Amino acid sequence: MPLRRNRRQYEQPTDFDRGRIIGLREAGWSNRRIGRHLGRSDMVVARCWQQWITEGRVTVAEGVPRNTKRGS
Repeated sequence: MPLRRNRRQYEQPTDFDRGRIIGLREAGWSNRRIGRHLGRSDMVVARCWQQWITEGRVTVAEGVPRNTKRGS
């Protein structure tokens, strides 16, 4: 019978964890290696890194409504 990992309840990565992810990626670690090191999925690592690349930040701006109007 193949080994299965028990899935734990999802919890948002903290700002500290996000900072660690960015630092380890910049140090050349792979997404999978970081995920295993931090006990997270490699997709969480990939999303965090992608957000850092595209937006230059890893935290979501709270309390700021989205601009939904075009060309204003």
